[in-house]
Amino acid sequence: MTTVLFVHLIAIGIWVGCVATEIVCELGQKNVNFKQSYIAPLHWSIDKFVEIPAILVTVFTGLLMLEDAAWTTLFKIKIITGIAAVILNSVAAFTVYMRYKYFTENNEQGYAKYHLLHERVGIACTAMIVVALVAGGLNLVA
Repeated sequence: MTTVLFVHLIAIGIWVGCVATEIVCELGQKNVNFKQSYIAPLHWSIDKFVEIPAILVTVFTGLLMLEDAAWTTLFKIKIITGIAAVILNSVAAFTVYMRYKYFTENNEQGYAKYHLLHERVGIACTAMIVVALVAGGLNLVA
């Protein structure tokens, strides 16, 4: 295993760990009143300080390894779903920021709008991450 692949896998692990943590926190706050919710500042802090840097490292190390990759069908599925996961997670991070912004402004309507949008984008993002992980794992052992 190369150093770049090792760093890539660690970054993916951190990214997936963030997503799993966020899912648990989001579900735990699902029925909490807007003013009592802690999810907006917590989720934005996780995104800003851990998840977004992990995604950037994942993308950078992935790009470094592309030249030497064997472009099998499984690898192409991993690349396509990985790119989709990065794009969807970028949209999700924007919705998390906007929800946080409206939370700090005490704007419940804006908060609710981005909360719902985040839930919808988050489901698609999580699905793409799972497919990319499975394809990547199968590609490593194939």
